[in-house]
Amino acid sequence: MSDNLVQKIILALLPLALAAMGYLFTSMVEVRDETRTLTQKMSILIDMDNRIIPSPDNAIARLALREEMLAIKSELEQRIGIIEYRIDHDRRNQTNP
Repeated sequence: MSDNLVQKIILALLPLALAAMGYLFTSMVEVRDETRTLTQKMSILIDMDNRIIPSPDNAIARLALREEMLAIKSELEQRIGIIEYRIDHDRRNQTNP
């Protein structure tokens, strides 16, 4: 009777074990595919020297920021020039009464 009961339990658990193995294999295939996809995407983002390749949107944003910074720099240089001129002019007026 004991052998008969063990056989019934094994036969009952066999489909469950096969389903679990099938699930594990399917999960491994999904992980492998996802890893392959991520590796392909990494090759788009990083060059052979492990430097980040800028995206076109990022490059456009950096260009706009650079132009803005150059405009601000130009304005500040003009203001500094005016201030330096006034300081020199005031010094000359103070030394030559």
